[in-house]
Amino acid sequence: MDWIIFYPLFVMGAIVGSFLNVVIYRLPRNESIIHPRSHCPQCKAPIQWYRNIPIVSYLIQRGKCAECKSQISWQYPIVELITGLIWGWSFSTLDPQLALFFSILGSVLLIIAWIDGQHMLIPLVLSVTALTIVILAIGLNIVSWRNALLGVLVGVCIPAIVMGVMYLSTKRIGMGFGDLQLGLILGLWLGPFKMVAALLLASLLVIIVWAGISLRSGWDRNRPLPFAPYLIVSSCLVYIAGYYQSDFIAGILLT
Repeated sequence: MDWIIFYPLFVMGAIVGSFLNVVIYRLPRNESIIHPRSHCPQCKAPIQWYRNIPIVSYLIQRGKCAECKSQISWQYPIVELITGLIWGWSFSTLDPQLALFFSILGSVLLIIAWIDGQHMLIPLVLSVTALTIVILAIGLNIVSWRNALLGVLVGVCIPAIVMGVMYLSTKRIGMGFGDLQLGLILGLWLGPFKMVAALLLASLLVIIVWAGISLRSGWDRNRPLPFAPYLIVSSCLVYIAGYYQSDFIAGILLT
Protein backbone atom coordinates (compact mmCIF):
# COMPACT_ATOMS: atom_id res chain seq x y z
CA MET A 1 0.00 0.00 0.00
CA ASP A 2 1.32 3.44 -0.98
CA TRP A 3 0.56 5.68 2.02
CA ILE A 4 1.49 8.84 0.10
CA ILE A 5 -1.44 8.14 -2.22
CA PHE A 6 -3.69 6.78 0.54
CA TYR A 7 -4.12 9.96 2.58
CA PRO A 8 -5.25 12.40 -0.16
CA LEU A 9 -7.53 9.74 -1.67
CA PHE A 10 -8.94 9.01 1.77
CA VAL A 11 -9.89 12.69 2.03
CA MET A 12 -11.44 12.59 -1.44
CA GLY A 13 -13.37 9.46 -0.51
CA ALA A 14 -14.64 11.06 2.69
CA ILE A 15 -15.94 14.00 0.63
CA VAL A 16 -17.69 11.51 -1.66
CA GLY A 17 -19.08 9.87 1.49
CA SER A 18 -20.64 13.18 2.49
CA PHE A 19 -22.62 13.10 -0.75
CA LEU A 20 -23.51 9.44 -0.20
CA ASN A 21 -25.11 10.47 3.08
CA VAL A 22 -27.34 12.86 1.18
CA VAL A 23 -28.41 10.06 -1.17
CA ILE A 24 -28.98 7.63 1.72
CA TYR A 25 -31.25 10.11 3.50
CA ARG A 26 -33.16 11.55 0.56
CA LEU A 27 -33.58 8.75 -1.97
CA PRO A 28 -35.94 6.57 0.15
CA ARG A 29 -37.97 9.72 0.86
CA ASN A 30 -38.25 10.57 -2.86
CA GLU A 31 -36.47 13.89 -2.30
CA SER A 32 -34.08 15.57 -4.72
CA ILE A 33 -30.43 14.77 -4.04
CA ILE A 34 -29.43 18.14 -5.49
CA HIS A 35 -31.82 20.71 -4.00
CA PRO A 36 -32.10 22.05 -1.37
CA ARG A 37 -28.58 22.29 0.04
CA SER A 38 -27.55 20.17 3.03
CA HIS A 39 -29.56 20.98 6.13
CA CYS A 40 -30.30 19.65 9.61
CA PRO A 41 -33.03 16.97 9.44
CA GLN A 42 -34.57 18.37 12.66
CA CYS A 43 -34.56 22.18 12.45
CA LYS A 44 -34.00 22.37 8.64
CA ALA A 45 -31.28 25.00 9.12
CA PRO A 46 -28.81 25.05 6.17
CA ILE A 47 -25.40 23.63 7.01
CA GLN A 48 -22.60 26.06 6.20
CA TRP A 49 -19.63 24.66 4.31
CA TYR A 50 -17.27 25.11 7.26
CA ARG A 51 -19.64 22.98 9.37
CA ASN A 52 -19.87 20.30 6.70
CA ILE A 53 -16.30 19.01 6.70
CA PRO A 54 -16.45 15.19 6.56
CA ILE A 55 -15.81 13.45 9.91
CA VAL A 56 -14.08 16.54 11.39
CA SER A 57 -17.23 18.64 11.76
CA TYR A 58 -19.03 15.79 13.52
CA LEU A 59 -16.22 15.42 16.03
CA ILE A 60 -15.87 19.17 16.66
CA GLN A 61 -19.62 19.58 17.18
CA ARG A 62 -19.72 16.42 19.32
CA GLY A 63 -22.39 14.90 17.12
CA LYS A 64 -24.86 17.77 17.52
CA CYS A 65 -26.41 20.35 15.21
CA ALA A 66 -24.77 23.76 15.62
CA GLU A 67 -28.18 25.48 15.52
CA CYS A 68 -30.74 23.36 17.40
CA LYS A 69 -28.26 21.13 19.30
CA SER A 70 -30.20 18.00 18.29
CA GLN A 71 -28.22 14.77 18.02
CA ILE A 72 -26.77 13.99 14.59
CA SER A 73 -26.85 10.34 13.55
CA TRP A 74 -23.54 8.46 13.78
CA GLN A 75 -24.34 7.30 10.24
CA TYR A 76 -22.75 10.42 8.79
CA PRO A 77 -19.15 10.04 10.02
CA ILE A 78 -19.27 6.25 9.63
CA VAL A 79 -20.32 6.44 5.96
CA GLU A 80 -17.67 9.11 5.33
CA LEU A 81 -15.02 6.99 7.06
CA ILE A 82 -15.91 3.82 5.15
CA THR A 83 -15.98 5.64 1.81
CA GLY A 84 -12.64 7.26 2.61
CA LEU A 85 -11.14 3.85 3.36
CA ILE A 86 -12.55 2.39 0.13
CA TRP A 87 -11.08 5.17 -2.01
CA GLY A 88 -7.80 5.35 -0.09
CA TRP A 89 -7.19 1.59 -0.19
CA SER A 90 -8.21 1.24 -3.84
CA PHE A 91 -5.94 3.92 -5.30
CA SER A 92 -3.01 3.12 -3.03
CA THR A 93 -3.16 -0.61 -3.80
CA LEU A 94 -4.80 -1.35 -7.16
CA ASP A 95 -4.06 -0.27 -10.71
CA PRO A 96 -5.69 3.13 -11.46
CA GLN A 97 -8.42 1.76 -13.75
CA LEU A 98 -9.33 -1.03 -11.33
CA ALA A 99 -9.13 1.37 -8.39
CA LEU A 100 -11.60 3.77 -10.00
CA PHE A 101 -13.97 0.91 -10.75
CA PHE A 102 -13.88 -0.52 -7.23
CA SER A 103 -14.17 2.91 -5.61
CA ILE A 104 -17.26 3.86 -7.60
CA LEU A 105 -18.90 0.44 -7.33
CA GLY A 106 -18.05 0.24 -3.63
CA SER A 107 -19.65 3.65 -3.06
CA VAL A 108 -22.88 2.60 -4.78
CA LEU A 109 -22.93 -0.70 -2.88
CA LEU A 110 -22.48 1.19 0.38
CA ILE A 111 -25.60 3.24 -0.39
CA ILE A 112 -27.53 0.05 -1.18
CA ALA A 113 -26.38 -1.64 2.03
CA TRP A 114 -27.28 1.32 4.22
CA ILE A 115 -30.70 1.96 2.68
CA ASP A 116 -31.63 -1.72 2.82
CA GLY A 117 -30.46 -1.87 6.42
CA GLN A 118 -32.70 1.07 7.35
CA HIS A 119 -35.72 0.58 5.11
CA MET A 120 -35.61 -3.07 3.96
CA LEU A 121 -35.62 -2.02 0.30
CA ILE A 122 -33.18 -1.67 -2.57
CA PRO A 123 -34.16 1.22 -4.89
CA LEU A 124 -34.20 0.08 -8.51
CA VAL A 125 -32.19 3.11 -9.61
CA LEU A 126 -29.28 1.95 -7.44
CA SER A 127 -29.43 -1.60 -8.80
CA VAL A 128 -29.42 -0.24 -12.36
CA THR A 129 -26.50 2.07 -11.54
CA ALA A 130 -24.42 -0.73 -10.02
CA LEU A 131 -25.26 -3.07 -12.91
CA THR A 132 -24.22 -0.42 -15.43
CA ILE A 133 -20.89 0.07 -13.66
CA VAL A 134 -20.14 -3.67 -13.74
CA ILE A 135 -21.18 -4.02 -17.39
CA LEU A 136 -18.87 -1.11 -18.31
CA ALA A 137 -16.07 -2.86 -16.40
CA ILE A 138 -16.69 -6.04 -18.40
CA GLY A 139 -16.62 -4.03 -21.65
CA LEU A 140 -13.28 -2.49 -20.60
CA ASN A 141 -11.86 -5.92 -19.65
CA ILE A 142 -11.56 -4.89 -16.01
CA VAL A 143 -13.83 -7.82 -15.18
CA SER A 144 -13.59 -11.14 -17.06
CA TRP A 145 -16.77 -11.80 -19.02
CA ARG A 146 -16.35 -15.57 -18.68
CA ASN A 147 -16.21 -15.36 -14.89
CA ALA A 148 -19.05 -12.86 -15.01
CA LEU A 149 -21.39 -15.25 -16.83
CA LEU A 150 -20.66 -18.08 -14.41
CA GLY A 151 -20.93 -15.70 -11.50
CA VAL A 152 -24.44 -14.68 -12.54
CA LEU A 153 -25.57 -18.30 -12.36
CA VAL A 154 -24.26 -18.56 -8.81
CA GLY A 155 -25.44 -15.12 -7.71
CA VAL A 156 -28.99 -15.61 -8.95
CA CYS A 157 -29.63 -19.35 -8.84
CA ILE A 158 -28.47 -20.07 -5.28
CA PRO A 159 -30.55 -17.27 -3.67
CA ALA A 160 -33.51 -18.23 -5.88
CA ILE A 161 -33.27 -21.86 -4.74
CA VAL A 162 -33.06 -20.73 -1.11
CA MET A 163 -36.12 -18.52 -1.61
CA GLY A 164 -38.03 -21.42 -3.16
CA VAL A 165 -37.13 -23.87 -0.39
CA MET A 166 -38.05 -21.35 2.32
CA TYR A 167 -41.38 -20.62 0.67
CA LEU A 168 -42.26 -24.29 0.33
CA SER A 169 -41.33 -25.03 3.94
CA THR A 170 -42.60 -21.87 5.68
CA LYS A 171 -44.93 -20.20 3.13
CA ARG A 172 -42.82 -17.08 3.56
CA ILE A 173 -40.47 -15.38 1.12
CA GLY A 174 -37.18 -15.16 3.00
CA MET A 175 -35.53 -12.73 0.57
CA GLY A 176 -36.82 -10.05 -1.72
CA PHE A 177 -36.39 -9.75 -5.46
CA GLY A 178 -34.03 -6.86 -4.80
CA ASP A 179 -31.68 -9.42 -3.26
CA LEU A 180 -31.82 -11.44 -6.49
CA GLN A 181 -30.94 -8.31 -8.47
CA LEU A 182 -28.06 -7.70 -6.09
CA GLY A 183 -26.93 -11.30 -6.48
CA LEU A 184 -26.85 -10.82 -10.25
CA ILE A 185 -24.70 -7.69 -9.91
CA LEU A 186 -22.29 -9.19 -7.41
CA GLY A 187 -22.07 -12.43 -9.38
CA LEU A 188 -21.08 -10.49 -12.49
CA TRP A 189 -18.40 -8.72 -10.50
CA LEU A 190 -16.96 -11.52 -8.38
CA GLY A 191 -17.28 -14.59 -10.57
CA PRO A 192 -18.51 -18.01 -9.41
CA PHE A 193 -16.04 -19.03 -6.72
CA LYS A 194 -15.83 -15.71 -4.91
CA MET A 195 -19.61 -15.37 -5.15
CA VAL A 196 -20.09 -18.73 -3.42
CA ALA A 197 -17.69 -17.61 -0.69
CA ALA A 198 -19.54 -14.30 -0.33
CA LEU A 199 -22.92 -16.04 -0.02
CA LEU A 200 -21.60 -18.44 2.62
CA LEU A 201 -19.97 -15.66 4.63
CA ALA A 202 -23.09 -13.48 4.37
CA SER A 203 -25.28 -16.34 5.58
CA LEU A 204 -22.95 -16.92 8.53
CA LEU A 205 -23.04 -13.22 9.45
CA VAL A 206 -26.85 -13.18 9.28
CA ILE A 207 -27.07 -16.21 11.58
CA ILE A 208 -24.66 -14.63 14.09
CA VAL A 209 -26.52 -11.31 14.11
CA TRP A 210 -29.94 -12.99 14.28
CA ALA A 211 -28.78 -15.13 17.20
CA GLY A 212 -27.40 -12.07 18.99
CA ILE A 213 -30.65 -10.15 18.56
CA SER A 214 -32.64 -13.18 19.72
CA LEU A 215 -30.55 -13.52 22.88
CA ARG A 216 -31.09 -9.84 23.64
CA SER A 217 -34.70 -9.35 22.55
CA GLY A 218 -36.19 -12.84 22.70
CA TRP A 219 -36.93 -15.58 20.17
CA ASP A 220 -38.96 -14.60 17.12
CA ARG A 221 -38.75 -16.88 14.10
CA ASN A 222 -40.49 -14.23 11.97
CA ARG A 223 -38.02 -11.45 12.82
CA PRO A 224 -36.94 -9.92 9.47
CA LEU A 225 -33.33 -9.07 8.71
CA PRO A 226 -32.10 -7.31 5.57
CA PHE A 227 -29.73 -9.52 3.59
CA ALA A 228 -28.11 -6.92 1.32
CA PRO A 229 -25.82 -5.32 3.96
CA TYR A 230 -24.33 -8.67 4.92
CA LEU A 231 -23.94 -9.81 1.31
CA ILE A 232 -22.27 -6.55 0.31
CA VAL A 233 -19.87 -6.58 3.27
CA SER A 234 -19.04 -10.23 2.56
CA SER A 235 -18.51 -9.55 -1.15
CA CYS A 236 -16.09 -6.69 -0.47
CA LEU A 237 -14.19 -8.74 2.11
CA VAL A 238 -13.93 -11.69 -0.27
CA TYR A 239 -12.78 -9.39 -3.09
CA ILE A 240 -10.09 -7.75 -0.96
CA ALA A 241 -8.98 -11.08 0.49
CA GLY A 242 -8.79 -12.50 -3.04
CA TYR A 243 -6.51 -9.65 -4.08
CA TYR A 244 -4.06 -10.30 -1.26
CA GLN A 245 -4.24 -14.05 -1.85
CA SER A 246 -3.35 -13.56 -5.52
CA ASP A 247 -0.54 -11.19 -4.55
CA PHE A 248 0.77 -13.70 -2.01
CA ILE A 249 0.72 -16.56 -4.54
CA ALA A 250 2.43 -14.39 -7.16
CA GLY A 251 5.14 -13.52 -4.64
CA ILE A 252 5.80 -17.19 -3.95
CA LEU A 253 6.04 -18.02 -7.66
CA LEU A 254 8.48 -15.18 -8.28
CA THR A 255 10.83 -16.15 -5.45
